[in-house]
Amino acid sequence: MSQTDESPTTLSKTPTYEYYGFVLYLLSFIAFAIYLLWAYLPKEVLESLGITYYPDRYWALALPVWSFVLVLFIFVAFISINFLNTAPLDSFNTITDDNANVGQNLSQLSKITDDFVPELHDIPIGIVNACLYQNKDL
Repeated sequence: MSQTDESPTTLSKTPTYEYYGFVLYLLSFIAFAIYLLWAYLPKEVLESLGITYYPDRYWALALPVWSFVLVLFIFVAFISINFLNTAPLDSFNTITDDNANVGQNLSQLSKITDDFVPELHDIPIGIVNACLYQNKDL
């Protein structure tokens, strides 16, 4: 009886993406802590720590507000572009497009039996409206 190597395989190496994510998490946390220290510590404390060059305190509030407004602008811009590129509701392009396979041969509809399977095609909107909205009670 020969032995075959059917033991489960294990990963010998941890993917580096986990390390990259952890390092980015730590760097973002450190950057946020530095931002908070810069925004809230008095000017004298920063200079006593040896930090002589730093942006004005105006930017401590302006950058987050401008970033938030930029994100809102991007959302509004994308929605506006989608509205401009969307066809009006009464346009024929909202019903069909160039890739539609609309069935043109309707002569076979009289030959339908119980086991009839039609070929795959899109149903014309006129037939759909006739089936859905035609009043058969009259």
